[in-house]
Order: sequence, then structure tokens, then C-alpha cells
Amino acid sequence: MLRSPRSVVAEFIRGLFDADGHAGDQGAILTTTSEELSETVLLLLTNFDILGRRREQTDGCYHVHLTGKSAHTFADEIGFGYPEKADALRAYLDDLSWFQAEEWTDEIVSIAESTGTVYDISVEETHRYAGAGVINHNSYWESTMMTDEAFAGDDEFLNYADHMAKVLASGGLNPYSLGMELWEYVENTTNRREVLEALLRVEGISWRNLVDVVDFDDVLERLEPPAAIETITPETLDALGEVSDEWVDHEAVEKARAGEINVSNYPWKVLTETGLARRHYSLVKRQHRGFLGRVNQNELERIGRYLFDDARYASIEEALDDVDFTAGWNRMFDVRESHNDVTFLDEFLTQEFITENNYFTYEHSQATGQFHVASDAAEDVKKKLLLQFTNFGKPTIAVYDGNYNNANELLLGHQYNGVMLDLEQATETLKRIFELWGRPVNLLTIVKEVDEHDIEVAKRRNREPEPEEQGKLIRYNGQTVTTEDVPWEEVEHLAADDVDYDTKPDEWLA
Repeated sequence: MLRSPRSVVAEFIRGLFDADGHAGDQGAILTTTSEELSETVLLLLTNFDILGRRREQTDGCYHVHLTGKSAHTFADEIGFGYPEKADALRAYLDDLSWFQAEEWTDEIVSIAESTGTVYDISVEETHRYAGAGVINHNSYWESTMMTDEAFAGDDEFLNYADHMAKVLASGGLNPYSLGMELWEYVENTTNRREVLEALLRVEGISWRNLVDVVDFDDVLERLEPPAAIETITPETLDALGEVSDEWVDHEAVEKARAGEINVSNYPWKVLTETGLARRHYSLVKRQHRGFLGRVNQNELERIGRYLFDDARYASIEEALDDVDFTAGWNRMFDVRESHNDVTFLDEFLTQEFITENNYFTYEHSQATGQFHVASDAAEDVKKKLLLQFTNFGKPTIAVYDGNYNNANELLLGHQYNGVMLDLEQATETLKRIFELWGRPVNLLTIVKEVDEHDIEVAKRRNREPEPEEQGKLIRYNGQTVTTEDVPWEEVEHLAADDVDYDTKPDEWLA
């Protein structure tokens, strides 16, 4: 029989509390002489949304305290194996009329500046690891450093490339792959616009004829970094004197000559920021060389029509000499400061990106009983992704009446945005709310229903049946759960006219 990692962790914690724990008027308490174990237990408990507190005792032991809501969660999710301890914990919980409020934040007491050792960690299989409870993973800049700047040596590169490929190529919707591709898209579109604006300022070139008169292969060849920048070794330092001073840090070059900088391992240290961007210019990378030529006429017209005529060039060569090679990087840094997950997806998940990277939505077919592709339109893909972030991906439930039916019953309403509630989870939630409210709890929601006859007709016609939205009232009275249909006018106020992504917390807004 297979067991989930969560159940294994729960059993481990339960064993510790059974051996060295007790329950009383201060909740559940684990006693240990090991400081490291007490810290580990606190970290493991957070996986169950349990907030513990550690106190050092005069005898040198450490007490891990679980009180209030966390003690209740502990009893439900983990519990004591010994009946007498479980009964003591339940007695403590029964004495609480309201669970104590818990804050998952703490005040910063002081900030100290210092230096320390930095470690580069690569973990097999999952490629994600927990450091002090924080999940770490690979990133866009890590890839740039490890591959483009050869932080991974000759004996490490293939190993790193294999690890990175596994991270970015895992099945399903891979957030790491999506994030990496979006950052590359931001960089590429910014650099492409910079080049196109320069080309559209060349005499005789307009948005109407640019594709016909410009050789994009020739443009990319001219955008290639100079050989002196692309290949930097101790033997080629003199060649840096032949390139633009804008790209070379001559003081660093002298240090490299004196042996103070190891350019074999860190060639980028003799370049300026502009020179480094020139060295890693995205449009000339092998995997992106077709990006410049994929521009469509609508994009060219949009750029050309609103292009200020503040500079003109006599030739393509002259125009490309004025290209800002840092534009893509600068844009990424700006986006990093001004966007969150929601606004990042909302702005950059364009039709071009979705088409080029083969993203689509899928749904379960009532007719065939299988999953199928539903849409590859940007609006649909974006909507499905953003709904995962709306209100942290959780449904929004509001209180509508504290004296429902004039019987002190609680009436809740699910703010429906096209996504149904998980009715099983909703029912369990109502039971928990009943424990707090002490009276029957009601929940209004909207569900999608398909008639069995419509399913059979759809199968014969090889199409998908149209679901009908139906209002439901779910009620828990402390003993039984009932569900009944309600007229549409009773739930109409719950339905959104369109998906509203601004139901996310205000602090998420840029």
C-alpha cells in the first residue's frame, strides 16, 4: 500500500508527541532536549498550517507549544496516539469558546550587515529544495550564469544542462518553464522593437516595405557581438582595446593582466554592463534567431505609425550602430519591480507567445468522458491561468445575512465567476463554520448541470452538451447536510458579468 509523504510526516510528528508530549490547559506540548529537533518540528508543522511556538526551559529543554486554532488543526490532522493524551487535548479544545487569533508574521527587531559563504545547490529529481522553509528553484538568471557565462565548468555543464532540462520539461503546466519562457519573451520583444524602430528610421524604409527590403539574416549578423567580447581569455585581452570603450572596463582589464581577475572563469568581469548585454544579446542566440523575422504587419504598422521622426539614418548599418543592447535587460528589471504574478501574466501572455509556445486550455468532455483541447485563444488561456491567482486561487465567500430566516442562521454566498465550488469541500467547510457559529449555516452558490438526455444527444451528434447554471442552497444544521435548488433570482446577484481579476488583495496591485 502506497502512503503519501504527508501521512508519513504526520506519523513522525505523532510519534514524537506520543513519546515526549502531553496536553493540558496550555494546548499540546512537545518536550525535547534537542534544539535542532524543536526547530525541525516547528518547520514540519507548517506543512499542516500549524503555527507553533518554542520556549527554552530552565532545565535546558525546549517546549514546542501548540495553542488555539493550531492545536485544533493538530488534533484533526495529526493527533495523539494515546487515548488519554488525545482526551486531554480534546478537553482543552472544548474549553475554548473562540480560537485564539494567530499571526504568521513577526516584527523585525534588528538588521545586521555582514558577509558570508554563498552556496550553489543543485538537487536531483525535483530540482526544488527547502531552505529554512523557503522553496528555492532554478531561474532565468541562473541559466544565464551557469551556461552563457560558464559558471558550470566543462566537467559540470552536461550535468547542469540535464538537470535544467528536467526542470523545464516536466509534464503538465510547468510554472518554471512558463516563467522562463515569459522572461525570454519580454527580453526578445523589447529588443525586437528597439531594432525595428531603428530600421524604420532608415531612408526609404517604412512599415509597408520593411519585410521586403530588409534582409533579417544580414541584420542578425551585424548584431552579433564582436569576437573580442564573445571569446575572452587571458590570451585575447589585447583584442579588447579594439572594441568600443562603452563595452570594456579597462581598469578591470589591467587587473586581469596583473592576475587579480581570473578571466578564464569570470570573463564578464572585464566588461561594462552594456558590454555584458552586448555579449548576451538575445536576438542572435541560436534558439531565438527567428524571432526578429516573425514580426507581423500589424505590429510593424503599430510601431511605424507612432514613431517620432526625431532621427533618420542613411543606411541600415548606421541605424544598427545606434541600437541599445541593454533595452531588453532594462525592461526585465523594470517589470520585476512593477509587476506581480497576476499583472505579469495579464500583460505578457499574448497571442504571439501562446501560439509560438503551444499553450492551450483543455476540459473534460461530458460526451466522450475524456479530456480534449478547448481553446488556444490568448483570452481563454490567460483567463484560466489568472483564475488560479484570483484571491490566491481560492473561491470568494461573503456573509450576506446573520439572521437568515429570522432564526439567527448564517447565510453565506459564493461569488461565482464561472468556476464551480468543490461541493464536497464546501460541505466540510460549513461543518467547521457551524462549530463557530453554533447555529445552522447556509451557503448559496451556482453549479453547472448537464441533463443525461442532453449528454446522449451530444454523443450522437459528436458535440459537447451545453451545461445549465443552477442556483443551489446548501445547509448544515449540525447533524445533516441538505442541498436544494433555488430560483435563479435568488443567486443572480452572485454571478459575475465577466471574470474580475481585481478580486485579488490590494497589496498585489502594482
